[in-house]
Amino acid sequence: MAAAGRSTVVAVAFMLAACRPAAAAPLAVHIHSERAMFQVLISPGTAGIDDFVLQLMSAEGNLLAVKEATLVLSLPGRGAGPLERKATLGADGYWHAAGVPLAEAGRWHLRVVAVTAFQTITLEDDFEVPSP
Repeated sequence: MAAAGRSTVVAVAFMLAACRPAAAAPLAVHIHSERAMFQVLISPGTAGIDDFVLQLMSAEGNLLAVKEATLVLSLPGRGAGPLERKATLGADGYWHAAGVPLAEAGRWHLRVVAVTAFQTITLEDDFEVPSP
């Protein structure tokens, strides 16, 4: 292929890449109490199948030594849930629940239960799954 042809192909590839929608930032839910602070990232954060990352920290922001973490979801008023998933500890030090179905858009209720050697900490909040 001639140099002019290659530069045209490269220019078209850049234009196509620029037209692709940027990956959406995950939904983030921050829950704080006197005992703990949980940051929950939901990706892609839309109705369908989502992955959850649970960052479980002390109130001071240090990672908690958690033995078990459970994610519980429901969609109040619409009959969805409760859907319970055990999370697994990842190499990154965070707890992961992959392939969680969020059946539809709406205001979901989230509960995270973290079991440490000395206590069980439960924090809850709501988050909004946007309509497509």
